[in-house]
Amino acid sequence: LLDKQRKYKENKQLYTRSDMQKQQVIDKKRYPFLKEVPSQPLQEVFLRLKKAYDGFLSGDTNYPKLKKYKNYNSLTSPQFGFKSNGKHRFAMSFADNGNLYNKQLGEIEIHLHRLIEGTIKQLILKRQSKRWYAIFSVERQDVPPSIDIENAIGIDVGLNQYAVLSNRTVFENPRFLLQKEKQLRKTQRNLSKKKKDSANYKKQVERIQILHEKVANQRKDFLHKLSYHLTQMYSVICIENLDIRKMVRNRKVSKSISDAGWGAFRKMLLYKCEKFGGLLVRVDPAYTSQDCSSCGNRVEKSLSIRTHICTKCGTVLDRDYNASLNILRKGLERLLMRTTEE
Repeated sequence: LLDKQRKYKENKQLYTRSDMQKQQVIDKKRYPFLKEVPSQPLQEVFLRLKKAYDGFLSGDTNYPKLKKYKNYNSLTSPQFGFKSNGKHRFAMSFADNGNLYNKQLGEIEIHLHRLIEGTIKQLILKRQSKRWYAIFSVERQDVPPSIDIENAIGIDVGLNQYAVLSNRTVFENPRFLLQKEKQLRKTQRNLSKKKKDSANYKKQVERIQILHEKVANQRKDFLHKLSYHLTQMYSVICIENLDIRKMVRNRKVSKSISDAGWGAFRKMLLYKCEKFGGLLVRVDPAYTSQDCSSCGNRVEKSLSIRTHICTKCGTVLDRDYNASLNILRKGLERLLMRTTEE
């Protein structure tokens, strides 16, 4: 990052990936400890820097900041296994006994919680609290979608209830962060009383990290089970294409929206639909809560009003259930348009 900034200040030129690779060769001679790290993960940092700059230039993120080595919690190997000749290994591969292997690091013992399906394309070693995780990115052949319009469902996600389906099924919002909020506040207060970088300070930081990790794991488990259930039950799933980044700017609900994990839920639905042969249809969220699902009449209402009462046809429905019916209708209309165009 400093090299990139320095070159731009000197001659207003961008520091390219080729420039960074050349500089890394020089740095390895100057700083021998860099040779202890596999070369591919070192080069992958260039891609992270590019993404950080792209995010800043697009207005999505702030200007990139230097990260201390102790805050660097992951190592990415963009290739895995053996090269095409079958003899030479990439930076990371499996040893004969099933453990991970790297020339510099040696064998790394791992415990697979499920079988890996497909061809491994990338490996990320990630540290969370005191634990390390191996995250594999794989390429596989997905099941071709089998579209059955009769087995379609509309889903309205929310904060009061997590998901309301167009068949009146309701999944409650578990609010995992709220459950641990009191405990988190207490641990944060205890942290503020300790001397920074002392042994007790570091122990308290670990306690906070463990609590956050537990909340994240509970949320992930809930979303995995819910998304699996839905993709097994329904052939076509229609959801709103929500702009979550924009929604979290509202300070009143930002914490609740982040805790709900709508973005992660949408990603899980997408890849599980592709895996099991279903279809995920994302629709424009505009007026799904305002329009009457029976006659289409628009009934303006604030978030505090939880019942839809149509002034034209007299339909009375739960607000979220009414929205799920509109989402289903929009999804099927979009699906029909796509089929007609093809």
